[in-house]
Amino acid sequence: MGIRYWLLALCLLLPLQVYAEHLASAYLRAADESAETSGKVIRYCVDPDWLPYEAIRDGKHVGISSDYIQYIQAHTPLKFHLVITHSWSETLSFLKDGRCDLTPLLNKTASREQYLHFSQVYFRSPNVLVSLREQPFLQGFDNIGGRTLAVPKGYRLAEYIHHYYPQVRTITVDNEPEGLEAVLAKRADLFVGSMFSVNAYIQQTGFNHLKIAGWGGPEDELRIGVSLGNEALLPIINQAIEAISELERISIYRKWNNVTIIDETNYRLIYQIIAATLFILLLLGSRTYLIIQYNRRLTNKNLQLERLHQQLEEKNTELEFLSTHDPLTKLYNRHYFNRHFMDDHRASEQVDPAICLVMVDIDYFKEINDTNGHTIGDKILIELSTVLQHCVRDCDVVARWGGEEFVILCHQSSIPLTQSLCQRIAGTIREHKFSDGVRLTCSFGIAKLMENEPMQSCFERADRALYRAKVQGRDQVCVDEVA
Repeated sequence: MGIRYWLLALCLLLPLQVYAEHLASAYLRAADESAETSGKVIRYCVDPDWLPYEAIRDGKHVGISSDYIQYIQAHTPLKFHLVITHSWSETLSFLKDGRCDLTPLLNKTASREQYLHFSQVYFRSPNVLVSLREQPFLQGFDNIGGRTLAVPKGYRLAEYIHHYYPQVRTITVDNEPEGLEAVLAKRADLFVGSMFSVNAYIQQTGFNHLKIAGWGGPEDELRIGVSLGNEALLPIINQAIEAISELERISIYRKWNNVTIIDETNYRLIYQIIAATLFILLLLGSRTYLIIQYNRRLTNKNLQLERLHQQLEEKNTELEFLSTHDPLTKLYNRHYFNRHFMDDHRASEQVDPAICLVMVDIDYFKEINDTNGHTIGDKILIELSTVLQHCVRDCDVVARWGGEEFVILCHQSSIPLTQSLCQRIAGTIREHKFSDGVRLTCSFGIAKLMENEPMQSCFERADRALYRAKVQGRDQVCVDEVA
């Protein structure tokens, strides 16, 4: 019995000893890695001309990323040393060649993953299209057409456009300021870049004849990138990023989103006023006063955060409306129609089996514009949109297709019902007195969505029916023969 118990105890103790040796070995390896990381000076490069995000001024790193680097350095054992470069392309080259260990603010792409490892996302920013004020609102890359687009060299957007929009004609510029100046000089029709940096540059230079003409692809998801061989930095960096509070992030953003230049004398005066105020507070303040001041500041910060949140929600709602509605008539636009019906409503069991599509075109609208002017023409488009909305059912969808063309999508309908609707609309239009006493007629083309038919095919048939209505003398309602 005694020998048996000793053997059992030995069998239990041996795995525990192996497990303890494994833990000790892992602890020593982690300690070695931490010691190696804490003793190493991290060389980092930045984009030298990308305010408010980052830049090099008088040999110093400034901008949003500089505050994040300072925060990480203050809350981790890492020490950073700036390596000066003269362009973003040179920064990427330094990272590839190992002359830089890290860059604090860039997007993650497939090509960059070949020589960099990335932290988690810690800053997001939308990209926008910028044009001269006389250019139309384009919404996005799909509507650029034959216009020339300036793109910064080495930016993620250049790779994105080349991959997803190869038909867009582009020219390469060294940085964002050069891209905006290319638009001003009319070497390019459009420029695509970050909304925050574009806005900062326009405010500083006074280029008020530039405008934001649409959204420029996916938003930036900015991260810290470390070169190959420095992956051990990422857990430390990610932990520091996660520890940054929302209030600190907002404070950094506000600090650099309104960049102004103040001369040295003004700085000195500000420091003197602050020092005098602090001195008076130290002499006259009391514990009760400090508590009251602290509570007041906390309340103000909460109110500011609440207002900021409300403003962001309002802007998001406004942008969502602009992306799906025509700015003149407030009807749904072509983008909305394509996204909800042309792209998704293909031949499938989910498609409404009783859909009729109507194409509406104003007769002789060019002559109305030429005779009465474009201002009256715009008013007539708005008034006609109101007539169409009053005549259709709640389940029907009315959209402005472009120019003087409109589309009506009738759910749960048939050809006779749709013909009756078009005749009623045509009669209402004839009797309506439009702006400047203009009398108006419209031509209508109708097609019914067939079983297993793509919506694009139905749209083309309705367009052919509209063409017949025009050929037969206008102010007509024609139905596609297939229906």
